[in-house]
Amino acid sequence: MAVPEIDEPKLPMTVDSPIIWAEYLIDHKALRAYYDEHNIKCFNCCAAEAETFAQGSKVHQGGPHGAFDAEQVVADLNALAKKHPLDPDKLEKPSLLRSIAAMLFPS
Repeated sequence: MAVPEIDEPKLPMTVDSPIIWAEYLIDHKALRAYYDEHNIKCFNCCAAEAETFAQGSKVHQGGPHGAFDAEQVVADLNALAKKHPLDPDKLEKPSLLRSIAAMLFPS
């Protein structure tokens, strides 16, 4: 049986990239600012670990925060990643909910 290939977070991200990749590629302060400006609640969300940008935009249609244009968000985030790459020394700690989810559902 062949071992499945595991993708590593890399640029450019696409609409089919896991949302979590943004947290591995973009400075957290810049990413939070972008998400806040666009009313996107993906930062530090446990669903972002498995959900792609395309899936996330569909899941949130009609929700309290509304849908987002996955193509536009990914284009913006790719540009943001080039401007504000992640500095591993400035990582934010995961939320309590995300930490609990990681303990209950280890990958």
